[in-house]
Amino acid sequence: MTKLLEMIQSPADVKKLSLDQLNVLAQEIRETIMTTVGTNGGHLAPNLGTVEISLAIHVVFDLPKDRLLWDVGHQCYTHKLITGRYGNFSSLRKKNGVSGFPDPAEGPYDLFSVGHAGTAISTAVGMARADAQLGRDTSVVALVGDASIVNGLAFEGLNNAGTLKRQMLVILNDNSMSISEPQGAFANYLEHLRVTSTYDEVKKRAQELLDRIPYGQKISDVGFHIKQGIKNTIAPGHIFEDLGLKYFGPVDGHDLPGLIEKLHELKHLNAPAVLHIKTIKGKGYEWACDDPTTFHSPKPFRVEGCRVVMNQGSGRSWTSAFADAMVNLARKNNLVVGITAAMPDGTGMIKLKPVFPDRYFDTGICESHATAMAAGMTKGGLRPIVAVYSTFLQRAFDQVFQEVCLQGLPVTFCVDRAGLVGDDGAVHHGFCDLAFLKSQPGMVLVAPSDEQELIAAMDFSMTLESPCEIRYPRDNCPPQPLGDKDAVEPWLITRTGGKSRTLRQGRDATILAYGSMAWQAMEAAKLLDNEDIHVAVIDARFCKPLDGAMLKEVFLRGRPIITVEDHSVINGFGTAVVEYAQQHRFDARLLTRVGIPDRFIKHASRGEQLKDIGLDAAGIASTVRAAIDEMQIAPAAETIDTGTGKRASVKLR
Repeated sequence: MTKLLEMIQSPADVKKLSLDQLNVLAQEIRETIMTTVGTNGGHLAPNLGTVEISLAIHVVFDLPKDRLLWDVGHQCYTHKLITGRYGNFSSLRKKNGVSGFPDPAEGPYDLFSVGHAGTAISTAVGMARADAQLGRDTSVVALVGDASIVNGLAFEGLNNAGTLKRQMLVILNDNSMSISEPQGAFANYLEHLRVTSTYDEVKKRAQELLDRIPYGQKISDVGFHIKQGIKNTIAPGHIFEDLGLKYFGPVDGHDLPGLIEKLHELKHLNAPAVLHIKTIKGKGYEWACDDPTTFHSPKPFRVEGCRVVMNQGSGRSWTSAFADAMVNLARKNNLVVGITAAMPDGTGMIKLKPVFPDRYFDTGICESHATAMAAGMTKGGLRPIVAVYSTFLQRAFDQVFQEVCLQGLPVTFCVDRAGLVGDDGAVHHGFCDLAFLKSQPGMVLVAPSDEQELIAAMDFSMTLESPCEIRYPRDNCPPQPLGDKDAVEPWLITRTGGKSRTLRQGRDATILAYGSMAWQAMEAAKLLDNEDIHVAVIDARFCKPLDGAMLKEVFLRGRPIITVEDHSVINGFGTAVVEYAQQHRFDARLLTRVGIPDRFIKHASRGEQLKDIGLDAAGIASTVRAAIDEMQIAPAAETIDTGTGKRASVKLR
């Protein structure tokens, strides 16, 4: 039997369906999402909770003429299924497949590539103003989650939206959940709204009361103040009304006929408005509703009756290694506190909560606040560790600059998802943290190469009186320590810079590996051994300050030097080495930089992404081989600056 979903090529097909057919379509969509995410991984519970509202939007509004802006965007699967992408949906989050986030490259229905919270209201205001300026007759809708709306940018957008003199609708999707439990006073405010009468009911009751007041100007003035008092005491949503947006709700976000009716009413409202809908994260599957945090963005899984079995990967993740190191560090130092911005599970910081609940802080999706709060805690005598994804730390750049670095405060940033992140794609790659942090005076930048080094780096950060970044990827730690366990190199900063460690010697070239890339560099060196090419591998550890003594020695060898990093090749670790060479009169022509190229990397597995840009072992080996071959083509000897003011003749291989 043909599914309804197979017949949907565009929103025009959705508009033709009866209410009964729409309910059948909603069930088919849920089954498709569950099956696809079970196979590929992805965002499950958020999408199960937004099926009806997504369908209602496409029934009422005329997309793509009308504008639909997604906040975060990971709840857009229903939207993708009914805008021509059903046939390719099995490729979700796979290489060359459908993105797990809105992507304008996939068609006109996606306006922005978006994966960060808090942006939709501001971009919606911008589109509303542009359409008004250019005389377009359009409606604008922003779909925002209850966790996203507490973001500072969302409040800035609401503040400005209230000045619009035309239609703009913010749909507040309230499932009382972020990725984990919601945080902050606004979450409590929304909880209050959920248990009160709807705004329409309250207005009706208030009007009935006012109708009983005798007519007259003086009495009318009193009536106005009574009405305002009622609104401010019992009417839900007055915080939005005070900002200049009309508020409607809360309404059932799974009542498809009710949603369609309400959206028809609001489509032609010539004023900015908020429609507050209540939804259930994981709707349609009891196991997803019962554990929405686990099923927010699960790995592939299979359903066996009433039981869900997660596919277990092998190895130990960097996130798990950080979680254990964080708890152990807190045990050793009672001044240590942990901070996360709505990512307690994703960063591993959640492991601190049951052990030291009074030293665990979740600010919600508020990275700027989390960073500024960490500065205040440090000023007060604590040693905060902020666990944050690289892609989200950039949202707090100004606070890193003003509140942390300018004050010289020893805040430690443990930066997860540094580098390529795999199937989340371009919206989540952590490719620019070194670029913006390296510019900050006093900032120490380090990257461990294995779990033992991560533990040592965190201990080292507690000895500093300056801010520090510790970066690591969305990947597994190397299966065993890379260095000699019996000759552990200490983490320290000397007068010549941060202390690196040599993992292996080699006569033909030197790989300077930063952080997790040391494992790939060692594997590349093993491949080259088979060709009688012997390469030294140095675990740089520090991007700032660099190990000057090590760099002098390496440059004076006169052999090719290859820097390898899981960061943009622009303004990253390799660039820091080039700058050091120039400053100290070393021959920068010996250098080849390998990193993330100057383009956005599409979603695929992390392994596929590393291979595509030459950051896997085979790619690094190829770069080393090419650098050596290029030097062999050069003249037999070349005079270079040794960095000491003298010139030296270098014999080439």
